Amino acid sequence: MSNSSVATKPHATAVVTATGLMLSCPDATGPHGVELSNQNMIGVVIALIANAVIPLALNIQKYAHVSNTDAEGKPRRPYIQMPLWWLGISLMISGELFNLLAYGYAPTSLVAPVGAVGVFFNGIITTTCLKEPFSRQDAVGLLSIALGVVLVISSVPEVQLDLTSEVISKYILPDPKCWGYFVFVAALVPMWAIFVKPRYGHKYVLVLLTLCSLISSVTVVASRSFSSILTDVLATRDFAELASPVPFGSLVIIIVTAVWSTAYLNQAMQLFGNNEVVPVYYTTFTLASVGA
Repeated sequence: MSNSSVATKPHATAVVTATGLMLSCPDATGPHGVELSNQNMIGVVIALIANAVIPLALNIQKYAHVSNTDAEGKPRRPYIQMPLWWLGISLMISGELFNLLAYGYAPTSLVAPVGAVGVFFNGIITTTCLKEPFSRQDAVGLLSIALGVVLVISSVPEVQLDLTSEVISKYILPDPKCWGYFVFVAALVPMWAIFVKPRYGHKYVLVLLTLCSLISSVTVVASRSFSSILTDVLATRDFAELASPVPFGSLVIIIVTAVWSTAYLNQAMQLFGNNEVVPVYYTTFTLASVGA
C-alpha cells in the first residue's frame, strides 16, 4: 500500500458561528470513521489497564489506613509517614497516568464510564483480601453500573473535537458554559467543605465523595486538554503548540486538583469500607466528569 493511501488521524474541526462553537465532522461511514473508531478503542484499552491498577492502589491505601488504626478507631500516626500508603499512592499515580493517556485517544464520555471495570476489581479485592462483606445490594449495584456503561458507550459519537491549543484558547475558554462550570465548582466546593462536610461527612460517604468528584471533574477536563495536545504534538511534530500557555496551565491544574481530591478520597477510605467508597465514587465521578 502506498503512503498516500494511509489515513491520517481524523477529528472534528471547530467552526465559529453566530450562536457559538459548532463542529464540522467528517463522514463517519467512510474510512475516516473506521480510523477514528480504532483511536477510540486504543483509548478504551488504555483506560481498562488504568482501571485495573487503580483499585489495587486504593485497597493498598485502605489496608494502610486499617493497619494504622488503634483500639479507639484513631490513626496511630499520619498516614503519609507509612511506606505502604506511599506504595498505594504510587500505583494510583501510575494508573492515573494511563488514564491521562487514554484521554488523548477517546472522549471523556467514553473513558470515564470504562472505569466501571475498577469497581468490579475492587469488589473482588475488598471481599477476598480485606474481608469486607459483599451483599446482594452490592451485586445489584455492580450490575446496574455495568448496564449503565453499556448504554453510555453505545451512545458515544465516533467523531470528537481535536483539542489544540488554538481551539481551547480561542473557542472553548471564552465560552460562557466553560466559565460557568468552573465558577460553579469554585463556589460549591468551599461552601460544601465548610457547611456540609463537618456536620455530615462522618455519617454519609456521599458527602466526601461529592467533594472529591467535583474537584476530579476539573482534573478530567484539564487531562483531556493536555493529553489531546500532547498526542497531537507527537503525531504532527508541531512543537510550536507547546509555546502556548494552555498545555502547561492544564498540567498545573491536573497536579493541584489531583492532590486535592486524593486528600478527600483518603478521608472517605478512613471512615468507610471500600466496597462502599469505590462504587459511590465511581458513580459520582462519572456523572461529574461527563457533565463537565
